[in-house]
Amino acid sequence: MKSTLWSLSVYFMSLFTILASIASQLEKIMTDFLCDTNENGNGLHWVNWDEVRHPQQEGGLGIRPRIMNDTLKTKWLWRFAKEEDAMRTNVIKVKYRIDDYGSQTKKSFYSHKVSCWKSILVVFEHFKSLVYFEVKEGSRVLFWHDVWCGDCPLKTQFSNLFRITHFKNATIQVVARNGDIWR
Repeated sequence: MKSTLWSLSVYFMSLFTILASIASQLEKIMTDFLCDTNENGNGLHWVNWDEVRHPQQEGGLGIRPRIMNDTLKTKWLWRFAKEEDAMRTNVIKVKYRIDDYGSQTKKSFYSHKVSCWKSILVVFEHFKSLVYFEVKEGSRVLFWHDVWCGDCPLKTQFSNLFRITHFKNATIQVVARNGDIWR
């Protein structure tokens, strides 16, 4: 049943942020699918919608369009980070001029008002709060902002030092090479 309810919207929800009104309409369509109503609006409800929306661990189906939307976009970020040589990663890098870290280096060739990647990046800060970075050569990990040493970013652990640094967005590689980030 869950696959039937989601089949029309999952792909688009993985690429674009849905508006609250559209999420409500999706819920209405799903509710109508689960209810047998007549012309008067009365009818048999096959399943209680609140139960459908409850998480699977609590016996529901876990259907919540807004949460699913963010989850699907977060999956793209995970794939981008883990599948460096995948075709989709290379297409995103070329089309939106993305560096290896995931940020846009230059304005894209395309003049779209809202790109898929821009929509996906809406959940980037939340995604970063859920993962730990492996430093390696340090070119993809931000010294202050990413969780790479301890349980929270260094900007939180050492807020006074972060406040006085001029290179707030430096990578670990830059800090290690230059040493002096306080100028």
